[in-house]
Amino acid sequence: MNLIIRNLVSISPLTDDIIIAPASVRQICHLYDSEQLQRVLTQIEETNLKPRKAEDILGPVEADPEYQLIVEANSLAVDIDNEINTIHKFTKDKYNKRFPELESLVPSPLEYLRTCKELGNDLDKAKNNPILPTFLTQATIMVVSVTASTTHGLVIPILITEASVWDG
Repeated sequence: MNLIIRNLVSISPLTDDIIIAPASVRQICHLYDSEQLQRVLTQIEETNLKPRKAEDILGPVEADPEYQLIVEANSLAVDIDNEINTIHKFTKDKYNKRFPELESLVPSPLEYLRTCKELGNDLDKAKNNPILPTFLTQATIMVVSVTASTTHGLVIPILITEASVWDG
């Protein structure tokens, strides 16, 4: 318990207030590093390497190892979706200080995360960026670019834009 509290407490450099919040997304999301995810991914790769024929399947389908793997993978898909939403909320809470309007301009969680990562503190990167068109439409890029040029957000510490959100 002490370790968790110690990792979640920080002091605001602007106000000297004590903030109880995760500094890193890895403190709140653990699926990526979990044994279960790694095991299921390995089993899926192994299963794909050995195609089966219909006559290889014996007994009730619920007892088939491949069926059980599919059920477990589907369960993990729900967990992955939940973690994406958690990471999205974590990032919005942090990045809102820099570009508060972005949340309404890019509502999709994955696109929002990728946009935050690409822009960082340099909102001018929204103009003529070769990476943004790989996941955003030209219309969205134009709106983001125009809005970024007029936003009144604050420059956030590099710790937030790089290490805490993306590297863990």
